[in-house]
Amino acid sequence: MVEIEKSFHDTLVGDVYEILVQEPVVIRQGTKMRDAIEEMLRNPTSHVVYVVDDDMKLVGAVSTAAVLEMIGYKVGVMGGSTLSFIRFMRDALKDDIGSALRKVTAVRRETRITDALNMMIKNRWDSLPVVDDEGRLVGELVSLELFHKGKDLFE
Repeated sequence: MVEIEKSFHDTLVGDVYEILVQEPVVIRQGTKMRDAIEEMLRNPTSHVVYVVDDDMKLVGAVSTAAVLEMIGYKVGVMGGSTLSFIRFMRDALKDDIGSALRKVTAVRRETRITDALNMMIKNRWDSLPVVDDEGRLVGELVSLELFHKGKDLFE
């Protein structure tokens, strides 16, 4: 639990880990786009699925924004007819997630919460992956959890 005497500036991700960090949505490298989207739909509070290797080390992330961007780009190239869009969706869902994979900056338990929030604000990210010292994904700091906990404190 967060120490009452500790200032917000000195609070670490690890200090609020139990109340703010969620279990991340994870997929493996080589996953098909259809499966990545299925994982996104299972956890609507997160707008990202994290891609890990066989040792659970963070490789990158696939966000809803990246998927939409990919779809928008490809549909624009293929034309705007309904048939083209349907054909694209059928084919794209079989693709590997590689085209939507993005590098992400992770935080650790030792990261100050203000630094994590600053990263979220500057980059317009809804969440940040939390990794251990070996780079293995252990959690996700989600902005909506910050809102929920803040709201609870002031009601």
